[in-house]
Amino acid sequence: MSRVPQATDFTVPVEGVGKFVFAKRTMADEIAIQREYSGMLQGVEPTQQLDNLASWMAVLRTLTVRAPEDWDIDEMDPLDPETYEKLLKVFTAVREAENSFRRGKKVAPEAASA
Repeated sequence: MSRVPQATDFTVPVEGVGKFVFAKRTMADEIAIQREYSGMLQGVEPTQQLDNLASWMAVLRTLTVRAPEDWDIDEMDPLDPETYEKLLKVFTAVREAENSFRRGKKVAPEAASA
């Protein structure tokens, strides 16, 4: 992974895959993710499967600081259904972690009970 570790990095254990460290997403990362995604598609109108795969890979390539030793997206077997299961599992785990620390709107206690 080419990311330099930062104090804002977070660890995500993914059952059956291993422990990952991801960078907290920044605006520059969002641009890098979109560039990575666009580079993979190279102007092709994506099917739903291609859109999902390119999205997962772009996010994981951009935000991964450290991954299990045997994790290498580029060397994964594209004909093995387990490959897609693992990619989705890791992508879902990072998105859930990101959602868990997003700033949310504060709700007044009386509004929450209404």
